[in-house]
Amino acid sequence: NADSTETKIAAKDEALDLALLKADVKNENYISISGLPIEKLQRIIAAGYPFGKYLNDDLKVTSGIVSSLKGPGDDSTLFQMDAALNFGNSGGPVVDEGTGNLIGVAVSIIRNEKVEGINYAIKNSSLRNFLQSNSIDFEANATESKISRKQLSDTLENSTVYITCN
Repeated sequence: NADSTETKIAAKDEALDLALLKADVKNENYISISGLPIEKLQRIIAAGYPFGKYLNDDLKVTSGIVSSLKGPGDDSTLFQMDAALNFGNSGGPVVDEGTGNLIGVAVSIIRNEKVEGINYAIKNSSLRNFLQSNSIDFEANATESKISRKQLSDTLENSTVYITCN
């Protein structure tokens, strides 16, 4: 495939279910990692490719709020949100709706015949720890500058990539 790029795993954290991939590409587009704490009721946008490209190849976005500051079993590395996630959203960005700063990485869902809308993301603080532990340079953004929906959409479109494993 002409649009495919091979990657290598540069670092991983099995407990967080997070991996850092290295690819030989140049990209000027990225999402700033928030340096601010996550808050309950914070409005968020999650982006990704639910069901891969089965539905279509367009990036899908969903919105919601931060529901809880902990994951299952009082896991403080995760937060719960009500933005609709599906299989294929894992690894996608979860950003603050107003600033566009990354507050998490979509990681899991709980859904059965009794519940829905219980979705989890890895907190920005856990992501920052993961990057620092693996000697990755980054700057956390502690500003609350607002961006337009168009700017947010463009940022998500230009910095979120579809990844498959062979």
